[in-house]
Amino acid sequence: MAQCTNCKRNLSCGCQKRTTSDGKSACSSCINTYEMQKKQAVLKPNVTTVKATPQVWGANRYNKLNK
Repeated sequence: MAQCTNCKRNLSCGCQKRTTSDGKSACSSCINTYEMQKKQAVLKPNVTTVKATPQVWGANRYNKLNK
């Protein structure tokens, strides 16, 4: 008996085997969830943090903070 490489279920016949959009094989019961996970991974933005600089007011506001 063959197994699905994605969810490890036993496949009873070859008609349950499907090919994903990236060329991997999956069964007919898990191909939709596999494709949705791939789309969400692509659409998920990369989050970067930006170090906030303190606001300086007063006579020395135009001086460089890092001397």
